[in-house]
Amino acid sequence: MLHTALATAPDRPMVPAAAALAGIALVGAMLAFTARVLLVPHPGAAVTSAAPGALPSAAVAPVAILQPPAAGAELTLVFRAAGASYLSLVDLADDDDHADAIPTPLHGPPHVAHGGGIVAAVAPVDDDDVPAVYLGWQGRRVVVDDVCPTTVVGFAVVSRQISGRGPRIAGDPLRSGHAVLAARLDGCTGSYARDAAPATW
Repeated sequence: MLHTALATAPDRPMVPAAAALAGIALVGAMLAFTARVLLVPHPGAAVTSAAPGALPSAAVAPVAILQPPAAGAELTLVFRAAGASYLSLVDLADDDDHADAIPTPLHGPPHVAHGGGIVAAVAPVDDDDVPAVYLGWQGRRVVVDDVCPTTVVGFAVVSRQISGRGPRIAGDPLRSGHAVLAARLDGCTGSYARDAAPATW
């Protein structure tokens, strides 16, 4: 029958049978290779045993857990007040309107200074009166603006406001502006600081 069909259609192009069979074999080999690649497990991962005749399942590679950044990567605001540089540690508030603020710690008498259009009231805070979570700043080495190394040498309550702005509260200059617990620096002026510990640089 095949010879008869070929004889009755002399004008139809014919593909040699050997070439057709070779093409089918090539496609089959590619499919088999692809299946092997998809089933190769992650290096070092255990492959669970499967029932007879079932395809083995490849173990999923473990996902890397991101570690939090080192403490030295955290930036802290630096500002000037009454001729010294400070790190702003935390906002202070004695009411419930500031959820992230802490109560004002015990402090010495405030000193009021004017300069650059800013009124600043600065009151020293003894180490014994600094909340424990912030006391670790004492003596810490920091780098200001990534160029100026210095050391934390004390603490203060600092309140600042623009000259002529804001109400005067019962003669208390610390409550007349934005008050923060601040760490006083031994030197350097800039905008920000980060921990200068060797392990974080």
